[in-house]
Amino acid sequence: MGLLTAEIISDLKTEGYAAQDVSSAIALVVGIYSLIVGLLKMGFLLEYISVPVLSGFLSSAAITILLSQVGSIVGLSDVPSGASKSIENILRRIPEMKPLTIVIGLSSLLLLYILEFIGKKWGKSSASIALICSSRAAILLLVYTTISFLVNKDREEPLWTISKVNANGLQVPKVPTSDLISKVAIRAIAPLVASALEHLAIGKSFGLKNKYAIDESQELCYLGITNAVNSVFGAMSVGGAMSRTAVNSECGVKSPLSGIFTSGFILLTLYKLSDALFWIPKATLSAIIIMAVIHIVGPVSLFYRYWRISFMDFVASMLSFWVTLFVSTEMGIASAVMFSVGYTLIRSAFPKVRTFSATGAKNRKIPSGQATNPPTAEDIPVPEDTMLISFTDSIYFPNAGRIKKLVLDSVKVHFEKQPAVDEEVGISAERSWSVASMKRIEMLRKRDSVVPSSTSMTVMVWDLTQVPFIDVTGVLTLCELKEEVKQHVGKQMSLRLVGMNNKTRCRFSRAGWTVVEDREVNDGTIGDVDVLYERLETALWDRDDAVEQQKTALQEKPYYSNSGVRLIPRALDDNGEMVESIQPGATVFNQ
Repeated sequence: MGLLTAEIISDLKTEGYAAQDVSSAIALVVGIYSLIVGLLKMGFLLEYISVPVLSGFLSSAAITILLSQVGSIVGLSDVPSGASKSIENILRRIPEMKPLTIVIGLSSLLLLYILEFIGKKWGKSSASIALICSSRAAILLLVYTTISFLVNKDREEPLWTISKVNANGLQVPKVPTSDLISKVAIRAIAPLVASALEHLAIGKSFGLKNKYAIDESQELCYLGITNAVNSVFGAMSVGGAMSRTAVNSECGVKSPLSGIFTSGFILLTLYKLSDALFWIPKATLSAIIIMAVIHIVGPVSLFYRYWRISFMDFVASMLSFWVTLFVSTEMGIASAVMFSVGYTLIRSAFPKVRTFSATGAKNRKIPSGQATNPPTAEDIPVPEDTMLISFTDSIYFPNAGRIKKLVLDSVKVHFEKQPAVDEEVGISAERSWSVASMKRIEMLRKRDSVVPSSTSMTVMVWDLTQVPFIDVTGVLTLCELKEEVKQHVGKQMSLRLVGMNNKTRCRFSRAGWTVVEDREVNDGTIGDVDVLYERLETALWDRDDAVEQQKTALQEKPYYSNSGVRLIPRALDDNGEMVESIQPGATVFNQ
């Protein structure tokens, strides 16, 4: 938050605005934004920032803060902001570094590290050690401020750089000017995102640790109120801090009531101990800041794990990291979020569609787990005159056209085009002048080792079980798909649907698409009606044609050969002929 605020202040100071005024305006805008998001329950918008993007952003921001503090550690002033400029300026000014300031800075870093190490190793076994180590920053300030005061109080020029903080309590409450608010309105989005994400992440992690759940909207409202009130008193925008929250947790804090004691101590410092702040060595302050943010930098193993799990997430994290480091924090997180959202949209435009057909080299049977609930012991074969289309994602405007193309290609690969006849004049339609589509279908057949079926398609089944959402474009595209399939395989093709949820069926109905359930079909059902089935295997094998009626009749009626031997029908061959067998022990007689 300090880095993001400092960047905005640096840009607006050239226009004559005071730093505290810019900081107050940022805090007010962040507070208003947080309140709006919290009251409207729009916290889900923050989910568009993925974990890899956030990791890259936080790591880069932490490194930027580290580099900005190196100048104070070694006694250099007026070090420019930005990673590349900071590194170049520090290396060029090595002869100007102050040895005593370096000693103060490095010793402060060493003491902080030692106290942190002791706290981790023995803090759990001793409450006093844990308290001392968790208060290491305050102890360090007390020690080095005392030394600085004793050494430099009688000198015109201090031996090392001191902070020279002049605190005279709180400023008179005032609201930031409207013109300044308008200038920071857009740029305050980055501090809002940073504070909200950090605040919610810390709340969730400590809620998990201490076995309680947080209300995200309530937390955002609290964050908004805090920043809005702070802005009146000249404070900068704030959010949850990992280090401060960790200290509170270790000290046994159970509620926000602890903030009263923290605020009281800060007010006491501002009004009664302000003279002591003047002598704090800058190197000591920089050491405290460095040790506070160094743990935010993600380890190399973290980004290697992103590489192993998902290359595109790794790219997003690296984009966030490097752009934040060498361009700006706003551009870093914005570019990474746009990349992630863009990749997600592109990926959704290329869905997978599974097709099952008896003529294919594979996918000739439906896996038992997909066919029924509960699953059967065996896979379900697909009839020769049938094709099953299993959709695997929502159907909406980015992917509807591609889904239609994939299904049409699959139909043309597995089934020959039926000759089109002009119903009025009874003549064959002319062949199209372009043969590119035909050549492409032949190439696909050769690639997939498919021999097209000599049987015309009479049934097409659409499995919509994995389609939770469909929009207008999706419905209209499926309507076009149905008609184009019929143009290829013939008007006798009937469409059957499986796994359609109520919302999808409602949208089909509003589009004028008549869908009836299989149990509602009767002799009076007429017109262009598509049937909805509950079970996939029923949709595949349910037949109400002459062949099926003949098969049923053969199974229910005894038949006799010319010699009087009773025959039992077992099945029908591919031509619809009965395959017979003699029943063992059958009675032979003449009729």
